[in-house]
Formats: sequence, structure tokens, C-alpha cells
Amino acid sequence: MGKRIIAVAVGVLVAVALGVGGVLVASRSSQRTPATLPALDVSGSGDQAATSAQAAPGRSRSVDGNAESGISPSGRVQYQVRGTLPDLPRSARAWTLPDQVTRARVAALAGKLGLSGQPARSGRTWTVVDGARRLFVNQVAGGPWTFSAGRFVCGAPVGGIGPVGGIAPRVDGCPALPSPAPAANQAAPPTPPTRLQPPRPPALPDRAGAERIARDLLGRVAAPMTGTELQLVQSFDRWSVSAFPRVGGQPTAGFIWTAGIGAKGEVLAATGWLDSPRQGDDYPLITVQEALRRLRNRQVASPIIDESGSVPCARTDQPQPPAAGCGPARPLELQVTGVRLGLQFATTLAQPGGASKQSLGYLVPAYFFQINGSWERQVSVIAVQDRFLATTPPPTAVPLRPGG
Repeated sequence: MGKRIIAVAVGVLVAVALGVGGVLVASRSSQRTPATLPALDVSGSGDQAATSAQAAPGRSRSVDGNAESGISPSGRVQYQVRGTLPDLPRSARAWTLPDQVTRARVAALAGKLGLSGQPARSGRTWTVVDGARRLFVNQVAGGPWTFSAGRFVCGAPVGGIGPVGGIAPRVDGCPALPSPAPAANQAAPPTPPTRLQPPRPPALPDRAGAERIARDLLGRVAAPMTGTELQLVQSFDRWSVSAFPRVGGQPTAGFIWTAGIGAKGEVLAATGWLDSPRQGDDYPLITVQEALRRLRNRQVASPIIDESGSVPCARTDQPQPPAAGCGPARPLELQVTGVRLGLQFATTLAQPGGASKQSLGYLVPAYFFQINGSWERQVSVIAVQDRFLATTPPPTAVPLRPGG
């Protein structure tokens, strides 16, 4: 009897062990190896509408919150860590932005922006025109779009939309336009001195009102607003609002939405994305220390500037002559004061020989290094391990917020 009980107990233990082992084997076999990411281009991540027919209104092409702006080939940058950088998760999910732009979706977006025109396609750009207001949607990954109300201020279009070389209509408060030049056989009349009066600034809503209008607009056009950080900058004729959404709970770089709020709360301009991010694979990541090493070894290119934003002298490997007003060459030193895991927007590089593939954008796991104590200045390093990258993108200075 005792032997039978022992045999039954042993059999139960063996069965349990086999069951657990089977579960472990099944679990391991279900973990799919993540797909290798294609050759990625992060150079245009700060301007998702760069291929639009017009620049994104309310946003400067020279926006520079970069930790390094314009570093010459002979320049050097030293990153000094202040404090201790934390360990971060060793795996993270990538996201994709497909190209699913259709006439119907462009028309629906135009309706949300208050345009009644019909979409027309030319090449890879959809356009909706309603009087002076225009919407451009690019037939590329993510469907980046640009809207402008087409207002004019003193001979220049507000929002970047206007006739090439054209003259804006008369605006109250603007100086008079010069008279046409006389014919070749006529004597030019004496020209009295002209005093140009600056236009009167429009009455803008206060900061809270501009933020409320921007949030309402961005929510209407399906911007992911959960956890989104907003930055507002007041200029002459508008509040420029930049929205930096989180995707999967992670901060993003390059995946930016904007709005320009003018007098009486009018939306003068906006930019965004027609497609929403979709979950991709989970990828193993390099360590923070490895990412920091890559950052320190990066090849830099454009003028080194100091904190004041000026370029006092060329910082080369050789001392400058005294007449140049420059002292001995020295590298630009930047303090790395923090790091966090985020998602860097990237597009696929052109294929050799013009081979065409489905247009995809990516939000790739990346380490965002905080520079000089401010997240308004950061440098991102792609964090996915090299074995899952067709090529390794260089570290890229990308502003989380413009104007840093």
C-alpha cells in the first residue's frame, strides 16, 4: 500500500513537471523574433511637413532647441555627465506610421478644419482649396498635413501660403506700396522720403484662451492628446502652439503637431498627421552607457555656438592668431543631466536603384539625453540593438520643444 502511494505521488510530480516544462517551451516558442528595421533616416524628424508644398505655418524652419547648433567639421563637443544616469528598461516597443492617405480621409480632415473644397491630387500631394484657406496632405508615411488660413500682413503671407512673387492686398495699418517705375522715356519724379509705419499688432487671446482653442482644434483632428505637453510662444500676429504627444506612454521626438492662433481666436495655421501610430515589435535595447559612448563618438557638423547663441570664433584644433580675437581652441562642453526612454520619429531611406517599398514611418525606441538641465535641449540616440538595424543611425540633436 505504501509503495502504491509513493508511486502515485511520483507520477503526479512528473506530470506537473512535464506540464510546467511544456508551458515554458510553449511560451518561449511564442516569442517572435522582432523584424529587422530598415535603413532609417532621422535627419528630417524635426520637420514632418518638410515635403509639403509650403512650410508649416507657425513654425520656423530654423527652430533650434538642439544641444549643438551648427558644429563645424573641425569643432569638438565634450559631454560631461553630471550626477548618475539611471538604468532604463532593456526592451521597448517600436511603432509604425503607414501611408494610408485616401481622398475620403483628406476630405474628412478638410471638413474638421472647416474647408468645403474638394481634394485634388498632384503627384504625392493632396490639396484642398477653399478661398484663401488651403490644406496640403502628403501621400507619405504618416500622412503629414499642413493647413493655412492664407491671411496677409503688410505684403507677406501669414502662414506661408501666397502667390509666388505676388503682392498682398492692402491691410489697414500697413505702409503704402511704392509707385510703379516710370517708363524708359520718362523722367523719374523726385521721390520723397518714405517713413514706414509698423503695422498695428492684432488683439490676440490671452495664453489660457489660446491653449483652450488649440486643444479643441487638435482634439478635433484626432491628435493623441493624452499626456501631451503643449508649448505656447507669442509672436506678432499669433500664438504658436506646439504639441508633443506621448505614444504608448513614451515621450516622442519629431512627431509634432502645431497650431497658430490669431486675433479673435482664429486658427491661422496647423500641422499634424493623418495616420495614427500602430504597435510594432518589442526590441532589445543597448545600455544607457553604450548610448552615451556613441553620443561622445559622434561625427559633428555645423558652427559651434555658446550659450549666448553667438559664434565668437572658430573653434579649431589649432589656436587662432591674436588678430582674430580668439583664444586657444577649446571644445564645446555640454552637461548631460538626465536620460529617459522615448520614441524617435524616423523614415526609411531611399532604396538603392529606386526600389520601391511600402512607405512606412517609424517611432523607434531611443534614449533622450537631457542637456544642461533642460528637456528643451536634448540629444537622442537610437536604442535598438544593432543586430535589428539595417544601418545604425547617428545620434541626432532633436528639440523636444522648439526655442530651447
